[in-house]
This record gives sequence, structure tokens and C-alpha cells, in this order.
Amino acid sequence: MNPAASFLLFFSLALLSLARAQGRAPHGLAYENPMAFSPSAFDFFHPNGQKPSTQNPCAASNCSPLPMAAQVEASLAHQSKASSNRVGAGGIAGIVFGFVFAVLLAMGVYYVAVTRRANLTRANSVQPDA
Repeated sequence: MNPAASFLLFFSLALLSLARAQGRAPHGLAYENPMAFSPSAFDFFHPNGQKPSTQNPCAASNCSPLPMAAQVEASLAHQSKASSNRVGAGGIAGIVFGFVFAVLLAMGVYYVAVTRRANLTRANSVQPDA
């Protein structure tokens, strides 16, 4: 396919995809409908609004105190620690450059293989004596 025909094909496909695309729906805070919170939802999202009495929280509801397992200190085996083996910006840059190097190396090997094959085919062709 010649370049003019391929350009015409791609241009017509792009034009068709633009013609069928729809506009984006309006979005944002201005288009939201206001909604009232229930009192329990308001208390959930504003926990500092009403502080319960911390002296005896079970006096009003007659609940049992915290179980003993909740008051025991955690051992080192059960604590979660942050991982210290994080990949930094240099590691990510190394991965990207390594990938680019591998791609360029593969392209070079492919080019050399295709060029050698073409040269061998050209050298092995029968040439009449002049």
C-alpha cells in the first residue's frame, strides 16, 4: 500500500472515530445533588462532636468492660513492621534503562540477522558470466 493510500485510510478512520464520539457528561461539585445526613451518619463523620464520658463508659449501657485479651501488650511476633526493602527512584530508573537497553539490543540483533540473510541471498544468486 502506498503512503498516500495509507494516510487516507488512517485519516478516514480517525475522522469516523471523532464523528461518533459523544461529549463528556457534566461532572463536578456544581452538578451534585445535595443530600442530608442522618444524625448517626453525622456522628460517624464528626467523631469529635460529642465525646462520651471517659470515666465510666459502661455506666449508661451496663456493658461489660474490655476483655483481658484487648489489654495485653502485643508481642514482637504479632506486630507488623514496615518493610525496609523498598525500591527507590534509582532502582526504578535502572529497571527502565535496562528494559530500553534490552529492546535496543534485540532490535540490533534482528537488524544484523536480516542484513546477513539478505547479503547471503544476494551472494548465492546465480550471476551470468559477462
